[in-house]
Amino acid sequence: MDFIEFLDSNVIVYAFTNNPRKEKCRKVLRERNLITNALVIAESIAQIGIIADKEQARQVFIAIIKYGNVKIVDLDSNLLFESVKRAQKYDLKLFDLIHYTTCILNDCQGILSYDTDFNKLEIPRNEP
Repeated sequence: MDFIEFLDSNVIVYAFTNNPRKEKCRKVLRERNLITNALVIAESIAQIGIIADKEQARQVFIAIIKYGNVKIVDLDSNLLFESVKRAQKYDLKLFDLIHYTTCILNDCQGILSYDTDFNKLEIPRNEP
C-alpha cells in the first residue's frame, strides 16, 4: 500500500508564493502521493489571490490539476456529516475537522501541513 498524505492549503500557498519554503513545498507536490479536498483548493486559491493576484491563483489550480500528484476529494454532504459527527471528539476548527475527516475516510498515513493544530491527532503531521 502506498503512503498517502493529506495536503493542507498552507503547503499549496507556500509552493506558489515567494517565501523560503517554496522549493520544498513544490517538491512534495511533485513527488508524494497526496489527497486533499475541494475546501483546501478553495482556501489555497483565495489566499494566493490575496498574496499574489487572481490570475496566479487560477494558474495554481490548473497546475495542481494538470501536473500535481494530488487526488481531490469532493466536499459533499457525507464529508460534512462525518466531520460534524467527530466535532465532540476532536478540538479542531470546522475546516480543520473537515480536513482531518478527509484523512480518516481516505486512509491517509500523514498530514502534510505547517498547521500545528493537527499535532495531537492519531494521524501524524509532517512538514515538507
